[in-house]
Amino acid sequence: MLETLRRLALGLGLIAAASALLLFSDLGSRSKSASSASRMVSVAVLQQASQSILDQGREGMMTGLEERGWVAGQNLRVKTYNAEGDMPTAQTIGREMANGDYDLLLTVSTPSLQAVANANRTTQKKHVFALVTDPVAAGVGVNKDNPLDHPAWLAGYGTMQPVKEAFETARAMNPSLKTVGVVWNAGEANSEAQIKLARQVCADLGIKLLEATVENSAGVSEAAASLTARGAEALWVDGDVTVITAIDSVIAAGNKAGIPVFTVIPPNVKRGALFDLGADYHEVGRLAGLLAGDILNGRDPATVPIENVMPEILTVNFQALGHLSGGWKISDEMRQKAHLVIEDTGIQVEKLAVAPVRPAAPHKKWKIAIVNYNETPPSEETLSGMAEGWQHSALKEGTDYEIKIQSAQGDMSALGGMLDAAMTSGADIIVPLSTPTLQTALHRVRNTPIVFSLVANPMAAGAGTSYTDHLPNVTGVAVLSPYGDMIDLLEKYYPRIKHIGTLFCPAETNSVDLKDSLDALCKKRGFVLDAVAANSSAEFTDAAMSLASRPIDAIVQISDNLSSAGFTALTKAARQARKPLFSLNSTTVPMGAAVSLGRDYHDAGVTTVHLLERVMAGESTKDIPFTLPPKCNLVVSPANARAVGMELPDGLLKQATKVAN
Repeated sequence: MLETLRRLALGLGLIAAASALLLFSDLGSRSKSASSASRMVSVAVLQQASQSILDQGREGMMTGLEERGWVAGQNLRVKTYNAEGDMPTAQTIGREMANGDYDLLLTVSTPSLQAVANANRTTQKKHVFALVTDPVAAGVGVNKDNPLDHPAWLAGYGTMQPVKEAFETARAMNPSLKTVGVVWNAGEANSEAQIKLARQVCADLGIKLLEATVENSAGVSEAAASLTARGAEALWVDGDVTVITAIDSVIAAGNKAGIPVFTVIPPNVKRGALFDLGADYHEVGRLAGLLAGDILNGRDPATVPIENVMPEILTVNFQALGHLSGGWKISDEMRQKAHLVIEDTGIQVEKLAVAPVRPAAPHKKWKIAIVNYNETPPSEETLSGMAEGWQHSALKEGTDYEIKIQSAQGDMSALGGMLDAAMTSGADIIVPLSTPTLQTALHRVRNTPIVFSLVANPMAAGAGTSYTDHLPNVTGVAVLSPYGDMIDLLEKYYPRIKHIGTLFCPAETNSVDLKDSLDALCKKRGFVLDAVAANSSAEFTDAAMSLASRPIDAIVQISDNLSSAGFTALTKAARQARKPLFSLNSTTVPMGAAVSLGRDYHDAGVTTVHLLERVMAGESTKDIPFTLPPKCNLVVSPANARAVGMELPDGLLKQATKVAN
């Protein structure tokens, strides 16, 4: 079955785990080229500004190069450039590097990547980058759908900061938090990528995001003060180089207003931030240095997928609590997780921040049992993505692992027997697809690692209390529907739609959870939701007709197993009643939805394989946070829209990921 799915797979996902990369890195460390000991090479490095994180990244690169046998002063000449935050200067340096006598170019930060990559289009010197939020958004030729589709001379790693987790941490520290301000430079592609993500995260959390843009560091202080005057209850600092350069101004504005500053760039707690949740940038740089060493030793950059690494660290500042008004608290759990703690006395307690090198995959053949609840388009897309992920894995089927796939065909009573049989046959990893399968696995699988996928809300399924606080033998990929984005879409393009309807299945925890979440958001945003229950496929058609006959403005169907299997019945009802049909399931346009906005399930499958690689490399599931696939799809169909009497505005057509014929 896996071979069949491989033929169906269409593209690669973007995200990969750092430990999976270390599997490749470990291979390089065992086979250092003899040339590293016999020749002198020349490397140029550009960092955008004199900042702690950029220094850490650059130093990490040198560490990685040395681990590959390239030592400065022995067989490696290093020329270091610093643009000191000035983009025209970076562009001038970029041209000098591209035209200079260098064997390899290294860049630290998104602006530095852009400056050198643009100058290097003609000379095409080998180039490795790091500390870049979103390589696709940088506009240097990286394809968002295929990590191997990039300039043949360019390689490196993206590091998208944990924006969602940072806002969740802020909310955990202050449950009443409602308004957060951010200063950012719209000219920085890395910052724009994080702001777009923050808008979505804040909408989901019910937080109002106040924004102030600046063109240079000189304007940061005034912009931060304007946010506090507008009622910001906290200030957030993203990976914006312009703002980080003036971080003291942001913290001063927060102190004056008695509100905290939190960032995704450690360790700004040393400058007065309440907490930082971000990457260990020395480790990110080290991974890039290992890659650079491999390329100097003969690896072709064209064969390197552009992937994401995020060795995450938390730092907290108890001393900052003394300046704050409101109910801000740092829990004991956060203190234990933190790599750096600044006590209220000012004493700094620091733990080892560098992520340990994880062992290579044990010399065993892993038995992986995939248990699917039902064969629906989302599950088929997920399995197709997994097949694609394995196809590009360093691990090989038959040698490193074997896979058995079973489907309960929608029969809940069959799931228990399938899981019991998998355990009896000695499965090393259980992969439940869907919420019902995960719930059953949680009751029957106690010690064996569980790596789930296609689960909307793992917390509602009982797998944990948060993406990072979960059962020790469980990790996986969540596919929570972007219902907040759907409400945004309705407000933007269909302002007359205020009364919406959906079907839900009371027997599916994920369905009830999503229905309740959508209902709560509708009440906050001035919408009314009618929800009609359907307990089985036999009830679904009648429930769809009942919903369509109600005095609603549109149907916005949530994503669950029942509606995925029976969506065509809902399409028929919507067309008969001439009700606009929207869907939170990205696979439903072929079944009649006019507009679908949902997670990319194929991408979820690829991401699932990366988590499996981490477990097979020796990493404990308890240390692997739940994750969301990086991609959402907005698909529209003019023909399906006409069938229910609705129009697709030009702006929506331009925004769409795909316009289906």
